[in-house]
Amino acid sequence: MRYAFVLTYIALCFFAAAVITLPNVPHKAKFEEKATQYDVEIIRDSLGIPHIYGQSHADTAFGLGYAQSEDDFSTLQTVILATRGTLAAENGYKAAKTDFVVQFMGVWDAVNSRYEQDVPEHIKALAQAYADGVNLYAAQNPNEVSDFLLPVTAKDLIAGFTFKTPMFYGFDDQLGKLVNADEPLALAKQNENALLVTPQESLPLGSQGIAIAPKRSADNSTYLLVNSHQPLTGPVAWYEARLHSAEGWDVVGSTFPGAPVIIHGHNRNIGWSNTVNKPDLVDFYKLIINPDNSNQYKLDDQWHDFETKQAEMIVKFWGPLRWTFNKDIKLSQHGPVMETEHGAYAVRWAGMNEVRTLEFMHAVNMAKDKDEFEAALAMNAMPSINYVYADIDGNIAHYYNAMFPKRISGWQWDKVLPGDNSELIWQGYWDFDMMPKTINPQSGFVYNANNPPNMSTDGDDDVDLADYPASMGIETFITNRAYRIEEIAKSLDAISFQDLKNLKFDLNYSEQSNQIKQLKYWLKAVDTSVLSPQEKQAWKDLHEWDYSTDKHNELAALAVMTLDPVQKARGSDVDLNETTKAFQSAVKQLTQYYGRHKVKWGGVMRLQQGDVNLPIDGGPDILRAVYGKGMNEQGQMINRAGDGFMMFVRWDQKGQVSSQAAHQFGAASTRSNSTHYNDQMNAFVEHELREVILDRSKVKNTAKSIYHPLNPQN
Repeated sequence: MRYAFVLTYIALCFFAAAVITLPNVPHKAKFEEKATQYDVEIIRDSLGIPHIYGQSHADTAFGLGYAQSEDDFSTLQTVILATRGTLAAENGYKAAKTDFVVQFMGVWDAVNSRYEQDVPEHIKALAQAYADGVNLYAAQNPNEVSDFLLPVTAKDLIAGFTFKTPMFYGFDDQLGKLVNADEPLALAKQNENALLVTPQESLPLGSQGIAIAPKRSADNSTYLLVNSHQPLTGPVAWYEARLHSAEGWDVVGSTFPGAPVIIHGHNRNIGWSNTVNKPDLVDFYKLIINPDNSNQYKLDDQWHDFETKQAEMIVKFWGPLRWTFNKDIKLSQHGPVMETEHGAYAVRWAGMNEVRTLEFMHAVNMAKDKDEFEAALAMNAMPSINYVYADIDGNIAHYYNAMFPKRISGWQWDKVLPGDNSELIWQGYWDFDMMPKTINPQSGFVYNANNPPNMSTDGDDDVDLADYPASMGIETFITNRAYRIEEIAKSLDAISFQDLKNLKFDLNYSEQSNQIKQLKYWLKAVDTSVLSPQEKQAWKDLHEWDYSTDKHNELAALAVMTLDPVQKARGSDVDLNETTKAFQSAVKQLTQYYGRHKVKWGGVMRLQQGDVNLPIDGGPDILRAVYGKGMNEQGQMINRAGDGFMMFVRWDQKGQVSSQAAHQFGAASTRSNSTHYNDQMNAFVEHELREVILDRSKVKNTAKSIYHPLNPQN
């Protein structure tokens, strides 16, 4: 009887916890009433791409929030739950680490303390309008909605930037290496593990942007390539949209779930492309803990008490059963403290407590010229990301943008620092004047392909890294894509729009690249006595590879698979035996699935969405960027990241802007029942582009639907 009572009591406790942790869900009518305040028209073109026309900026943001929910609500919802640190309440214990990271970073401490003072009213209105669009869709489709989602608020969107932007320069990777050096952890960026802390993936967040001035173009136009490489699905996969408001917001491009602006693209006057940069923006300090009091750490020969806060993770177990777990987080003067088996480390990073990133991005959307674009950059509100810029006046530029900490010289800031020296606790960032930048170079050509800023033009007037403090931690690794851009550009005196397209879809590795240098070294140095007869023949054949990743190339599969450890090392030394193992594995797998090691690359490398499975050319660190993850049971590598949404922009001699675009899947890439789930794939694999429609009357002529979110069926 006693055991039955105890079990009943425990069950009642779990039930009570489930009831207590379930939030109150606002009534649908509240969201519908709020939606009546917004004057917006959503036009879906023949490919389902949303063209959103509002009277005010807020009206347009409301329409974007609704349209994005229609096309990819599941990802958008996951992003918001993760940002709140409540993902485990919906997804279970595997998401608890993500919830802890959000709280460790102090995302909501920053937003709650700085929102009223540091976020302008027009940005609050913009963010709330987007949130209202999401809320309306959720109210109309309750079967898709988590109990923990509603209502979405403006603060959720501000917090999303505070949480996610440091991940682009690798904050999560570096934190994961500190916690677990044997198996580094990071936030997954796509698929079913999106925004969960998992073993570190090798997928890059790369990209390339190119801008060409009138004096270098064949027709005296200004050109811009917008070509960011992201995962093809998940929270940082591109979503295409056209935004217009009567107040002057007039922009086209793509964005991420939960971002109420265009992240890269163009307006009538300017355009910009983003590429990931990874200067050293994270610092770890090993603390000396008082042996007599574990709540104290040494700083400048004095013991200081830790401040503490409590992380609270609501974890779903089964059905409605959830339990709240608490974990103390210690705070030092450096920042939050991660306690590990090998010591306590304080963490400080660029962009901590930053809440102005949405304001910066909207300012970029609204910029009319280079001065306004640079004024946005001068806010110093975007923790990292390169910008390649072009405009109607023929200006071109590359900005190696980051919030560079003002560190003192004389220290190796990329190493673990002593935690007892207060001089190492940097305050503030270098201003815009110190940002490495190349503006209107003599050659009329700028680019970035995740390379250092001293390699940003094919001329001789790049920035000089000697002009910048070593403490800025500027990266030095040069990608294959950067080498190829320079090689091709230098071969062209005048560059046509078709030349730009040919350059972007280039399929070759450069002989200067780390990949080819390492491959040549391995081919020469490998001990062939350990190879089987078949492997020796493959080794001989690999000498004949022409460095191409054309889908018809019969040695590209063998080469790319052999180079896998080199690719992952990103410039670091790779043991000869690791390359040999990769080569032997490649021969084995290709033989297993195809009966030979010489196989057309397009038979192996595929772009797949639903029941559409197509051969695709390109490869890792190729200008036609394609990244897979090993062979599946069919002997295929499925493209998971790299080229996705892209744009080619042109301002002609009269200042008229036009652009062409492509998308790897379609406008509704998570809605398998939609005709726009994968309707752009055939064109994408064939390098075909479509005209971007900027005129409202023209898009209406071919529109599939025109509606207000309160009446989406019209």
